[in-house]
Amino acid sequence: MPLHSEGGERGLLAALSLEDKVLLLTGRDNWHTQPCDAIGLRSFAVSDGPAGVRGVTMDERNPSASLPCPSALGATWDPALVRRVARALGREAKSKGIDVLLGPTINMMRTPLGGRGFECFAEDPVLAAAMAVAYVRGVQDADVAATLKHFVANDSETGRWNCDVRVAEHVLRELYLVPFEACVREADAALVMAGYNKVNGVTMTEHGWLLNDVLKQEWGFAGVAVSDWNAARSTLGTASAGLDLLMPGPHSPWGKELIAAVKAGDIGITEVDEKVLRVLRLARRVGALDTSARPNGAEPELADPTLLAEAAAAAFTLLRNERDTLPLDLARIRRVAIIGPNATHPLTQGGGSATVRGPGVSVPADALAGALAAHGVTVTVHPGCITWELVPEPPAGSLLDPDSLEPGTRLEFRATNGSLLDSEHRQATMFTWWDQLPDGLAWGDEGTIVLRTRFRAQQSGPHVFGAGGIGHLTLTVDGTVMAQGTTQRPADPVEAMVRPGEVRATLDLRAGEDVLVEVTLMPTNLAEPPVAIRLGIVPEPDEDALLDDAIAAARAADVAIVVVGSGAATESEGFDRPSLALPGRQDELVLEVAAANDSTVVVVNAGMPVLMPWAHEVAAVGCAWLPGQAMGDALAGVLLGVVEPGGRLPVTIPWAERDCPVLHAVPGADGRLEYTEGLLVGYRGYDRAGTKPHFSFGHGLGYTSWNYEAVTAEPVVLPPDGDVEVTVAIRNTGSRAGQEVVQAYVEPPDGDPRRPVRTLAAFAPGVAGPGQTAQVRLVLPRRAFARYSEEEGAWIWPRGEFTVRLGRSSRDLPLAVVIKSHLPRTAVVLPPYGLTQEPADLGHLAVVERPVFERAGILPHMVGRAESRQRDGSGAARPDPGQRSLHRRAAAAGQDVSYRVAPAEPLR
Repeated sequence: MPLHSEGGERGLLAALSLEDKVLLLTGRDNWHTQPCDAIGLRSFAVSDGPAGVRGVTMDERNPSASLPCPSALGATWDPALVRRVARALGREAKSKGIDVLLGPTINMMRTPLGGRGFECFAEDPVLAAAMAVAYVRGVQDADVAATLKHFVANDSETGRWNCDVRVAEHVLRELYLVPFEACVREADAALVMAGYNKVNGVTMTEHGWLLNDVLKQEWGFAGVAVSDWNAARSTLGTASAGLDLLMPGPHSPWGKELIAAVKAGDIGITEVDEKVLRVLRLARRVGALDTSARPNGAEPELADPTLLAEAAAAAFTLLRNERDTLPLDLARIRRVAIIGPNATHPLTQGGGSATVRGPGVSVPADALAGALAAHGVTVTVHPGCITWELVPEPPAGSLLDPDSLEPGTRLEFRATNGSLLDSEHRQATMFTWWDQLPDGLAWGDEGTIVLRTRFRAQQSGPHVFGAGGIGHLTLTVDGTVMAQGTTQRPADPVEAMVRPGEVRATLDLRAGEDVLVEVTLMPTNLAEPPVAIRLGIVPEPDEDALLDDAIAAARAADVAIVVVGSGAATESEGFDRPSLALPGRQDELVLEVAAANDSTVVVVNAGMPVLMPWAHEVAAVGCAWLPGQAMGDALAGVLLGVVEPGGRLPVTIPWAERDCPVLHAVPGADGRLEYTEGLLVGYRGYDRAGTKPHFSFGHGLGYTSWNYEAVTAEPVVLPPDGDVEVTVAIRNTGSRAGQEVVQAYVEPPDGDPRRPVRTLAAFAPGVAGPGQTAQVRLVLPRRAFARYSEEEGAWIWPRGEFTVRLGRSSRDLPLAVVIKSHLPRTAVVLPPYGLTQEPADLGHLAVVERPVFERAGILPHMVGRAESRQRDGSGAARPDPGQRSLHRRAAAAGQDVSYRVAPAEPLR
């Protein structure tokens, strides 16, 4: 049966009572939907994971591949690679029995302080849309449904549950909605998740204009509009706005309340039926109506580590490379000092929904040391400073389960009277539960969780012990209570799992000495998940000594490689970053090492921009982002020249915080978060203000050099129904083969100070060997020359001369070509984005082609889909509500509008 067979779903719908229907519209629990045996519908499973598929539990016994974070994928500027990575992610999800992946996050990097910025692809909507379309297609290639989140303007974490984003419609249309629109139109995204925030005074889960009018009617979205977890807080408001599925369950504002509303006539049964039909279409799409399609219990198919290393290397963004310091000349190097806290303890993923328990991490210091030793290079490793706020987890191999004496820990669940409910042997020292606690310790009950282990010190001296969790904590070592206290529940529940409160103690230990450590947690309120418990143990640091050792090592080395960046729990869902400065004494460390060694290479391990006051004091600087489990292997390959650093900046890096067009995103006392900058986000704001960035959007170096030689455009007059093709000739002037990312930016004919000076319109790679020339073809969609008119409710095309500038970044554009526009102020019903060269794969939907206008001035802006179109008695297609609106306006102006339906392409 076709994926979206209305006859099939309507037949199932007819077999359901009102109570059955409403039951299907709220989750069964945190990670499953409701089943319905009467129609053969199984529950389908959902999982967090824009950078890995966690599954329904956070459990080190069920590891997940840890992918480069979305900002790293955005840095590749390579949709084909992103689709391959996402396809591998989809296959892994399928092998784990996951039907719906809660990703990608396609909000904008409005501020570099956004705690969740690493989950986004870019500060620019065209780049973000291209990456998002590729990601969605890749996941859904594996027959797993992708979820676009968070709809919309959910661009910061401070006050995210209630903040009221105030933003103009044209800014929404031209900036924040673009990736969502592209994924709906081009990638047939299966779900869209409504965020917690309000937009212009209306909570997103109740935003009928955005959910119904824009998403469903105008864009023709045929999938499921799902709430973010616990975001839905009303019955009538959410049910009438176009929301289809509330998560989690089983309790929600629907259920009995929605049944009563239908019976009272406050909500029509047709509205409920439409929601159920969407859920059933999704169920058929993921195989939840075909029990034979369930995984057979085989081992999960984790994403290929080789592919993940390729993606991490392609994301590595080389910002500076003086004297061709990179790649390392192994013929001239005998001693290398590897320095920095992130060299030994890298941050490979961000916190919150993006976190997975990986199968292991390729540590930069270990991978580099191994690769260099193979060439006879002597390596020393020194952390140089610390960045942690929570006491780090103890090193692998230092813990024994006190009961089984196997490596690891013992986790116990005890009832209020102290009786043992359950006991588990585990490998981790941090645990989080959203559900699935043992009977007797379920949500709303009281009890304790105990984490026990034997710790063996690897060096003599004082050690810091940290016990974390939300509630009353007791830390015991060898039967003696060392610390206890009650920690407070943070404002955001995700913070409870990322950086829970902590009690600490310090104890002198001898190398080889064993101690029995116990952490006892009495959670504050088991009725409010998550529940988290953790144990950290680390030798007490002497920061001055760490710095002195690093400087001495750098002075004695031929090359110093310094890996700095974000600390644990620095970048996460649940809270924004307080500053762009590197935590701890890392800036001091870099400056001191650079003074001791003029061949210092700095690698920045962070998902979002950081300040780099030392960048022009060192020989080379590169961004590794949050690269996932393959960080060390990818870094070694890039620094040694085995692979090219492929990255280009998806976000601008400033000289100082004051330079950022938008920095702090803190709602006012009234909860309003004003987007007063309008369209001037990221590089657009820098350009309009005339502010020089430290490293510009799109910047990135390879290991060769390029000359931009010529550009041609066809046509040079903007056509009424087509796009503009630009061909750029670039020549490789270096000594090795390489790849350049050619970028095209459009400058409008007017100089409106409220609008960007130029905006990204297209990009494409060029590959050539030494001395060779590549002809790079870029397609500039007509939308790149348009703007949205709120007065006319449509896209309009200004007349005049547009300048298309081409080059390697938003501030390095050596070529230009002029495109003239003589178009009347008309609009395109279905805008071709031109983001990829692949077909949209929308074979089950017939698409309305552009209307033919009898006269200029009619500005349609809604799209109809064949499956949602009504029919009159003769069977002829009639306009959907959006098209009816167009006809009414045409009639009022004395004009006629005709349209026709194009045949649907078959699914490939």
